[in-house]
Amino acid sequence: MVNSKNGNYLIFIKMKKNNLILMVFVCLTVLISCIKDITPTSLEITVQDNSGNIVSGASVKLYSSISDWTNATNQIGATQYSDASGKVEFTGLSNIKYYWYVEKDCQNNFNGTNTTASALVAEVTNLSSVVISGTGTLKLVSNSSYPYSIYINGTYAFDMNGGTTDYEDFMPTGYYTIRVLQVSGYSGYPTDETFTGTLGCGATLTTTFP
Repeated sequence: MVNSKNGNYLIFIKMKKNNLILMVFVCLTVLISCIKDITPTSLEITVQDNSGNIVSGASVKLYSSISDWTNATNQIGATQYSDASGKVEFTGLSNIKYYWYVEKDCQNNFNGTNTTASALVAEVTNLSSVVISGTGTLKLVSNSSYPYSIYINGTYAFDMNGGTTDYEDFMPTGYYTIRVLQVSGYSGYPTDETFTGTLGCGATLTTTFP
């Protein structure tokens, strides 16, 4: 014969065990539900041109530092392309600043915004926009054996040694004045010439001197 006291005790232990299993199951269910509800940290970028028009089909590359952006190294994830709304979205990011390079044909953001204003806000979709514009290359060819100072649109840019060629990439499109001023190797007055021309999108404007 089973003692009624012992029987009640066994029933009590079994009920506690069942309740514990139920509580663990409920906690796991709630935890899984909470994990599913967490929004990943994301960055949505909208691409526009100088006129404010949406740009689709632009390639967007993401980086986590300005040095990586400058050297095109350690790209974050795969290159994305803006959709019909001009948007791309990168997900699963950290709450840090990010940098991007955007390009379509001869247009890019080299001379525009290339980073978030601050670190991303965690677990939300952060919104940003970028304007791409046309760029080209200024090519300067010195046929002199003497050094020259180069002024671009009225501002001193750099010095060039004789017999050298310099390429200035990612220059904004438009009208340019290129002044070349001889630094040494002259008697009397130095050679001082100004050349003009218009740089087109994706084109090269060449200045040969003297």
